[in-house]
Amino acid sequence: MKKMFKIMMLMASFILLSVSSHADEFKPIIVYQGKIEENSFSVAIHKGVERFEAKTGEKCAEVEVGMTFKEYIDTVTEYADKGYSPIFLLYGNHFPDMVSFVRKYPATRFIVLDTVRDEPNVYSFVLADHEGSFLAGALAAMSSKSNKLGFISIVDTDFQRRFLCGYSQGAKYINPDIEVLEGFTGSYPGAWFDGNATARMADKMMDQGADVIFQAAGGAGPAVLKACAERGRLGIGVDINQNSLHPGTVLTSMVKHTDKAIYAALMLARRGIWRDNYKRLGLEQEAVGIVFDEHNKNLVTEEMRNRIENIRKKIVLGEIIVHEYTEKPVCPNHDK
Repeated sequence: MKKMFKIMMLMASFILLSVSSHADEFKPIIVYQGKIEENSFSVAIHKGVERFEAKTGEKCAEVEVGMTFKEYIDTVTEYADKGYSPIFLLYGNHFPDMVSFVRKYPATRFIVLDTVRDEPNVYSFVLADHEGSFLAGALAAMSSKSNKLGFISIVDTDFQRRFLCGYSQGAKYINPDIEVLEGFTGSYPGAWFDGNATARMADKMMDQGADVIFQAAGGAGPAVLKACAERGRLGIGVDINQNSLHPGTVLTSMVKHTDKAIYAALMLARRGIWRDNYKRLGLEQEAVGIVFDEHNKNLVTEEMRNRIENIRKKIVLGEIIVHEYTEKPVCPNHDK
C-alpha cells in the first residue's frame, strides 16, 4: 500500500509539474480576422509584435483567417490544442462564450484586449478609447460650422458605443447644443471591411448636415474619410494615424497605441509576470490621443491645439471625468 501511495503521489506531482510548465511555456500567438494590412486595428497590433521581435529576437506567431467567427474560433482552438500560450484573443467584446472557452484550457494563458473577465488564466489590457474619443469630439466641435457631427461604426455593442459616448461628451463639452448623428452598419460576414456600407452612411449624414464625421469602423473606415474628402467635409481617423490618407480633409486621427499594449503584454508574458489580470492604459500613459502633423496643420489653429492640451490635462488630473460606457451603458447628454 505504501509503495502504491508513493507511486500515486509521484504521478500527481508529475501532472502538476506538467500543467505548471505548460502554463509557463512562452509560445505566443495572435489570430487575426482578415488581412492585417487591411484593418488599422490589426496594423497597430502587428507593429507591437514587430517591436517585441526586434527587441528580444523571439517570435510571436501571427495567423490570418477569414471573417466568420467559426473560422476564428476553430483556429484559436487548433493552436490552444497545440500548446500555444499566451494566446491573444483580440475580439473579446465579440466573444460571448469566452469564459466557457478559456476554462477548457486552464493551463493556457489568454490575453484579451478591451474586455475584462475574472478568470485566473485571462489577462486584460484595456485602452481608454473614450478618453481619446473625447478629445476627437472636442476638436470636431471646434471645427464644425453646421453644429452637426457624425459617428460611424459597425457592430452596435457597448464597446463601440464607448467611442461614440466619449466623442459626444467631448463635442458637448465645447458646444452643449451640438448634435451628434450616429450610425452602425450592422453585424454580418465582412462587415468590418464593407467600405460601401460606411460610405453610404457617411453620405446620408452629410446630406443631413454633418460636416465632421468620426469613423471607428476598422477596415471599412477609410471609405468614410474618402467620402468626406469628396464632398469637402472633414473626417476623423481611428486606431492609427490616418491623416495622410486625405491630407487637408482628415481633421485628426484618434490613435490607440495598441502596439504599446501588445508589446507590454508580450514582454510581461516572456518574463512570466502575471501579477495583475487587468491593466488600463489611457491618456495618462499616452496610450490614446489625437494627432497633429503636417497633414492637418492647416485645419487646426494654435488656439485649438492649446484648448485640446488643456482638456487633456484636466482628464489626466481627474478634473474632467469621461464616462465609460462599458461600465455603465448610458451616455450622458447623448442618449435620448
